[in-house]
Amino acid sequence: MFKFLQISIISIMSMVVFSGCNVQQPKLAGTNNYVNPTSLDDAIDNIANELRIGTTLNFKSDKGTIAVTSFVDLNQLSKTTQFGRILGESMISELFKRGFNVSEFRGQGAISVNKHGEFYITRNVRKLNVEVPNTYVLVGTYAQIEDKTLLNVRILDNKTGKVIASAREIYDQDYCVLSQNCGKKRIIKIVTDQASQMNCITTFCPTTRSTIIR
Repeated sequence: MFKFLQISIISIMSMVVFSGCNVQQPKLAGTNNYVNPTSLDDAIDNIANELRIGTTLNFKSDKGTIAVTSFVDLNQLSKTTQFGRILGESMISELFKRGFNVSEFRGQGAISVNKHGEFYITRNVRKLNVEVPNTYVLVGTYAQIEDKTLLNVRILDNKTGKVIASAREIYDQDYCVLSQNCGKKRIIKIVTDQASQMNCITTFCPTTRSTIIR
């Protein structure tokens, strides 16, 4: 009886130990497992998860707001493109879903209506508030590396410049059209048979046309 009791206790303890090893840590709300980024959506999702997991912000006590700016060309920090604006807009949504206190500072204080639609946000500085409550700023850069795109993102204290969260992502897609960073297009001449016989392929021919090879 005693030996049976010992075996039962050992069996129960083993089950507890092994089941404890298999318990997975709960994921943060709004985060997913890291995926190899093969699209812009994957890259944005990974960046938002990295910022949420790595931030030093205390979400319970820190009520500071984050202003999100457009991503800029790494080589021209005062220039952005449609690509940079898309990234900035996407980060507003993804950070909010993960519990960050995000603010929209482009509100003009009134809804303007015209024949094209109804509008509230604007980039007209004269229509914006001179000052808005803000503690942190999200900044991001992008760069082309051969056929890959490199994204670097940071959340900074707007007074000290201290980094409170950062993320980095590289994905295998060339967005040079959106980032306006494509190389110069090559041109080839299209000539008629007559022009070819006249041996004017490399010189100006009235009958020749040019086409762009992408």
